[in-house]
Amino acid sequence: MNKKLKYALIGVLVVTVIGVLIWLKVNKPVNDFSDVSPKAVYSFKDIMDKTTGDTSSTNKLIGELVEVIGTIKTITRDSASTTVELGDTASLSSIICQIDKRHQDDFNTFKEGQEVVIKGKISGFNIDTELGLGNTIQMNYCSLHKNK
Repeated sequence: MNKKLKYALIGVLVVTVIGVLIWLKVNKPVNDFSDVSPKAVYSFKDIMDKTTGDTSSTNKLIGELVEVIGTIKTITRDSASTTVELGDTASLSSIICQIDKRHQDDFNTFKEGQEVVIKGKISGFNIDTELGLGNTIQMNYCSLHKNK
């Protein structure tokens, strides 16, 4: 083999290895948190009171796995996702739960007004201090509470 062919083969090999490593990094599977114990369990009212009173402690909850006991306000389904909004009629505040794709079918039998226990990671929150529209907490990787 001549030198140019060797260098070309080595170059192709290096590019292939780098491409595979990048692909593996980008396409790594997302953890399923449905069997992981939550850091804390809150009622809807308790977690909303927490966001209203102390935003610094709410900031500490971002990224934490929690369970929330609440009433379903709305369920939004489309071909690719399911979103459940927890809330009550006494306030405009809500918790928006993006359901993990692996657990979307678990919500097929639920209807608005039912009480549910949802586990998920808190991904953010919006606090309304001026307009009176209520606070919103966003959660992702959500699933139903499983009795063990």
